[in-house]
Amino acid sequence: MPIVKPKRSAPTTDMTAMCDMAFMLLSFFIMTAQFRQNEAAAIETPTSISGIKVPDTDIMTISLDKNGQVFFGIDNQEHRRAMLENIGEVYGISFSDREKKSFGLLPNFGMPVNQLKSYLALRPEQQKQIKQPGIPVDSTANLQTNQLAQWVFNARKANSKLRIAVKGDNLAKFPSFKNVLSSLQSQNINKFNLITGTEAPPAGWTND
Repeated sequence: MPIVKPKRSAPTTDMTAMCDMAFMLLSFFIMTAQFRQNEAAAIETPTSISGIKVPDTDIMTISLDKNGQVFFGIDNQEHRRAMLENIGEVYGISFSDREKKSFGLLPNFGMPVNQLKSYLALRPEQQKQIKQPGIPVDSTANLQTNQLAQWVFNARKANSKLRIAVKGDNLAKFPSFKNVLSSLQSQNINKFNLITGTEAPPAGWTND
C-alpha cells in the first residue's frame, strides 16, 4: 500500500515588524541629520590625527582657498546681522532690513564691503552664481586693504564668546596664511583652532 505524503506548504515570514523598524530608522536619520550649508568656496583641508572636535556654537571660521582668497563666517544668524550693522558703521554704509536678513542666511562670504549691498540685493539662486573674490587682507591696518581685521573685530563685538577656527586649503600658500595670522595678531589673538580632515592614527598613538 503506497504511503500517503502530507501536503507541504512553503514557509512564510511576516515582514511587518522588519518594515516598521526600517521606517523608524529612516525617520530617525532624516530628523537628526544636519544639512550641509552652501559654502562660498570649496576648501580641501589637509588631514591630521587630532581627536579634538571644533565646537558647533559660538564659532568664527576664517577660510583660505587654494588661490589665497579669504572667506569669513560666524555661526549665529542674529550675530551675523549685528556684525553687519557694526561693519556698516565703520565703512559708512547703511544696510536695509532685507539686506540684513539676506546676510544672516550666509554661512560664510568672501568679498569687499563695497560689493556687499549689490550682492545682498540678489535672490539666493543668483547669489550662488556669483564667484566671490575674497575679503581683502594684508599685514597693514588699512581699512580698505585689510578688511578681514575689521570683520574679526566686529564679529567679536557682536558676540564676545566667539572662538576662532582657521580652515586652510591643502594647496594654499604660506604668504596668504601669514596675512591672516597678522590680522589676528594685530588684535592680540594668538590662540585659534585649525580645521583639518581626519586621518587614522598610527598604532599606539594617544590624544594626550
